[in-house]
Parts: sequence; structure tokens; C-alpha cells
Amino acid sequence: MDFIKQTLNQINTQENTLYDYIYNLIFYISLKESEKDIKNNKVMSIEESKERLVQKYRNLNIK
Repeated sequence: MDFIKQTLNQINTQENTLYDYIYNLIFYISLKESEKDIKNNKVMSIEESKERLVQKYRNLNIK
């Protein structure tokens, strides 16, 4: 949670356009979702992801 607050505080908010607010909101929501996924152990390493793709698509060649 502290990481999210620190990250949001680092965002340049001098030009607060509607686009900036929407972008920051979406960014914050995605960080919260990621935080939940990490807490619920719903993440995988790059190697695990590659293996899953190779299993799903047998002819896939990932380096």
C-alpha cells in the first residue's frame, strides 16, 4: 500500500487535465489489482508463463 501511495505522489500533477486524472485513476486501479493478485498468489514468473504458453501452443518457439 505504501508503494502505491509513493508511486502516485511521484506523478507530475502540475497540469491536472481530465486525461491526467483518468490516467492516474486507471494506473491506481491496476496497481491495486496487482497488489491483490500478489497477495492471493495469482502471479507467475516469466519462466512459468513461457512454459504455459509452450504447453498451450506446442509449436511455439520462445527464447
